[in-house]
Amino acid sequence: MIKLTSMLLLTGAVAFANAQVGINTATPEKELTVNGTMKTSGMVFKKPMEKLGADENYTFVIKSPAPENKITAYNDSFVPNSPAPINIIQFKITCDPSDKDWVNQFDTKINSKKFLVVISSFGFTQPTRTYSADWLTPVPQIFAYSSGGTWKLKADYQGFSPDSSLSTGEWTLNLLVYDRSYAKEFNTTQDLKASTTGAAAAPLIQ
Repeated sequence: MIKLTSMLLLTGAVAFANAQVGINTATPEKELTVNGTMKTSGMVFKKPMEKLGADENYTFVIKSPAPENKITAYNDSFVPNSPAPINIIQFKITCDPSDKDWVNQFDTKINSKKFLVVISSFGFTQPTRTYSADWLTPVPQIFAYSSGGTWKLKADYQGFSPDSSLSTGEWTLNLLVYDRSYAKEFNTTQDLKASTTGAAAAPLIQ
């Protein structure tokens, strides 16, 4: 009788070890599936980490900064029009016909308190020249700057312009827009004085 009981217990333990358990769900997908919130003091990931299947989508697990310290999920299929941690935005801006290459202030309407904007690349449709000296090389001034709570754009070949026979130029500005919860912005001014070499007084990041 003792041997029979032990065999039954062992068989039950093996069956339970291979079972899928669901909390608040009758159809668990893994060994343990929780449909709802969960609190744990620690979490250990399987090594090697399991790869997504061909029919599975990805989800970012995101922790907001202090003091909220909330953990949430981002998936484009959840809210298709919601911003991602990193966004790529392209603006095509036609210039003022009187200048043909100058964008003095373009308001992107992107909240500068919530997002950080970096111009990753740009293009301009027309060649530019100066009438004072043709051998000068035009250098574009491309800026993204915060003003009035939103990000503004400036683009110009200062001192240069397309020839009057050419049509008005169009800028293409490609922006990387980062959620400030996951990016830091450092602003520092360095003065080399009379030297051609130098070093930061302290590392901005390490």
